[in-house]
Amino acid sequence: MSSRIERNALRGAPMICIRTSLAAAGLAIATAIPASAEIVASTCRLLSYNGPITSVKTFRCDFMQRGGNVLVNSAQHEFSFLAAEQGETYIRINSIPLRFTRTGAYTLEVTQSPWLR
Repeated sequence: MSSRIERNALRGAPMICIRTSLAAAGLAIATAIPASAEIVASTCRLLSYNGPITSVKTFRCDFMQRGGNVLVNSAQHEFSFLAAEQGETYIRINSIPLRFTRTGAYTLEVTQSPWLR
């Protein structure tokens, strides 16, 4: 009787192995496909530093983030903030508005919403 139970138990083992392999393959494929980034219509405010003079410009922009990397585009400006450079070439402050500062050059504030005046 015990040998019959062991044989029946072993019959299901290959099926479990196949299911586990399929699940692992599916997970590997799902994580290998890059996630698409959503473009969010936003309002940008650019504070440019020129010595003691600070100029401020507000404009429409598109915000996109993927894998921690941020792109902000408008008709006149294009900004790129790579996640690997955070803390080295720029400072990011996660608040509302989202702030990116390149010390001594500019601060870009991004409010993720339609055009605000």
